[in-house]
Amino acid sequence: MITANTGDIVYVKRKGYRHFGIYSGNEQVIHYHKEHHPLLSDGIITETTLAEFMSDSDTLYVLNGIGPTADTHLFDWIIQRVFDGEITSFSPQETIDRARSKLGEQGYSLLLNNCEHFAFWCKTGVAKSSQVDDILACFLLLVPPPADKSISDQSAFDKSKTI
Repeated sequence: MITANTGDIVYVKRKGYRHFGIYSGNEQVIHYHKEHHPLLSDGIITETTLAEFMSDSDTLYVLNGIGPTADTHLFDWIIQRVFDGEITSFSPQETIDRARSKLGEQGYSLLLNNCEHFAFWCKTGVAKSSQVDDILACFLLLVPPPADKSISDQSAFDKSKTI
């Protein structure tokens, strides 16, 4: 089992997504806890045991920690890609304090306020989700934004004035 340090962003892989939280020490994780289907039901920010956080997952990943499953490269990549490298991390204690300040909060939203948003807000002060960004980027490839009509609308307007 990997060793997580207090204040680390931890995650487990679930079917089709990654579930994030903040390791608070003593085998505890602060995260959006959901009793029902994780993508459909509302959640509440709570502190649970590491075992409950991991659920059926057999590997705990530490996004910004050290060790064999520590994913520092992913954390650095997310900081570069999502935050343009212009963000700093809070200390472990500040990260835990920020996470605990949200205990009991509800308002989960898959696109706007999910477990990854929460974990990154605790660590960096910015609520972002690379998973959501990737989904939206794929969606934009499938459904491109409408063409800029201002040019064609303007020419139609100009023709109507000359008549």
